[in-house]
Formats: sequence, structure tokens, C-alpha cells
Amino acid sequence: MASQRSRGAREPAPEGVRQDGVPLVAPRTRAADLEPVRSRLVNRGPGQHRPQADPALTARRLRSRAWRAANSWWLVVPAVGLAWLSFLYMGLRARRPQWVVAAVAYFLAGGGAVALLAGDFGLTSVLGLLLMLGTWGTGLVHSIMANSTWLRIKAAFTGEPVVEVPPPAPSAPSVPLDPVAAMQQRLQETVRLANRSGGRLPDGAVPLVRAVEDVLRPLLAHVAKRGAGAEEQHNLEAIVHEYLPGALEHYLDLPEEYALTSRGPSGTTPAEELVNQLELLSEGAKDLQRAVYDHDAAKLSVQGRFLDAKFRRSDLDL
Repeated sequence: MASQRSRGAREPAPEGVRQDGVPLVAPRTRAADLEPVRSRLVNRGPGQHRPQADPALTARRLRSRAWRAANSWWLVVPAVGLAWLSFLYMGLRARRPQWVVAAVAYFLAGGGAVALLAGDFGLTSVLGLLLMLGTWGTGLVHSIMANSTWLRIKAAFTGEPVVEVPPPAPSAPSVPLDPVAAMQQRLQETVRLANRSGGRLPDGAVPLVRAVEDVLRPLLAHVAKRGAGAEEQHNLEAIVHEYLPGALEHYLDLPEEYALTSRGPSGTTPAEELVNQLELLSEGAKDLQRAVYDHDAAKLSVQGRFLDAKFRRSDLDL
């Protein structure tokens, strides 16, 4: 009986085929399967969407007053009575039909006002003047209200074009940097970040970062040659990898207006707190430098006492 049941049992059906042998419908293509095809279609023609900028870059642009002012120049156009031209340009660039419709409406209203003003002086001219002033004022107010939306769109859609590149060839595994070389590289990156963000940092922050660098750069070169004690090495890594870059990055993550004006429970603004922390780091770097040099001086002193005890001739040898 067992052998009959084993002979009567069916083998598992292959994938895509039912037990009775009828083929199943092919499974629906998943979105992940279409991703390579979608990436090849990016920027193939003028009708394709432009790639979005990195979210962090978009946020930095919107927080920058200089960037917002430089990209709000178009408000001059509606200020001189050509609101239709501005909304036509923005509507086509941002692909917003409502702005194109507004451009058509302002164009027709302006053309109607000009037609009325071209007639004989009288009620028609007064109506034309009123229509022109109303169109100008409405277009200017509408432009100011639409500027924030236009800036968000422009900040998000000005990234670098997506270029399809072949996958990189496998490379040999990179040799990890030794701890001191890694600290030297991290210190350079932090100083470059401070220099790039000088306009966002409070007064005195960049000079303090450079003062810390002036202490740590020769100290790291000394440690690379002579080494350092375990405690000094740990404190040096903490300053270079955590404390100094962390203070700058946490501050730059805050909106500029908030960082300059908002006061916390301690009564200081984030800008004042950053300067205080950088001053403490500058003093801490000097103390650490002194500790490393004192350690090497102590080793030199120990060696001197050893040589003195070993090679100094006593008075009996004279």
C-alpha cells in the first residue's frame, strides 16, 4: 500500500505550471525589475523630467539668503508690467499649467487695457487705465506669492544630469589608512568644511577652527613619527573625528535664522554655543599637545638618568 501511494504521488509541478499541467500566467513585472529600463530613459528627450537635486543640497539652497535673492531676479519683470511673460516662462520651465493659464489671462488683460487706452479720451480711457493698473497690481502680488513655490521647484530640479555609465570594473581592495593618516585626512576635510561655510558660521568660528588646526597639524606629524600614549591617542582621535566636525555639522544643520536668534535653556544661541565649544576645543588641543610633548620629554629624562648611571665615572676612578 505504501509503495502504491508513493507511485501515485505526483512530483512537484515546475514553476509556472499547475499540477494538472496547465501553464500559469506569467507573474506581473515588479517595479524593481523596471528600474534599469527607467534609468536608461532619463533625459532621453526634451519631454523627460529633469533629475532632482540631492535633498541636502536643496535644503542648503533654500536656507541661503544669497541663493534665494539671486534666483528671485524675475520679480523685476512683473514690476514693470510684464507679469504674463514671467508666468509663461515659469509655467513652461516648471511644467505647471496653472501658471501658463495665468500668463494667458494677464496677456489678454494687458492687451485689453492697451486697446481701451488707444481709443478716444473719456470713459473708455479711464476704464483702460483702471484695467492696466489692476492687471499690474494683481500680477505683481501674484508673482510675489508664487516666488516661494518657484524657488522650491528650482532648488529641487537643478541637479546634475543623470548619465548612464557602465558599472565600474572591480578594483583591488584599498589599503586602510593608519590611524594617524586617517586623522590628518579628517582634519583637512573639517577645515575645508569651515572655509566653505564661512558665510553661515558665526563671527570668529572659522579663525578658531584654523587655530585648532595650527595646533593639531604639527602634533599629528609628531605622533606619526614618535607615537603617543594610549590616553593621548584616544583624546586626539576624539577631537579630530568627533568633537570638532560634530560641532560644525550640528550647527550647519540648523536654519540660519534659528541658529542666530533662538536662545536655549542656558540663555545662549546656537551661534554663541558653537563659538564657546570651539574655544574649549582650542584650549583642549593645546593641553593635549603639551601632554604628548611632556610624555616624550619624560622618556628623554629617563634615558638621561640611565646613561648617567651607566657611563658617569665615579671619583674613585680618577
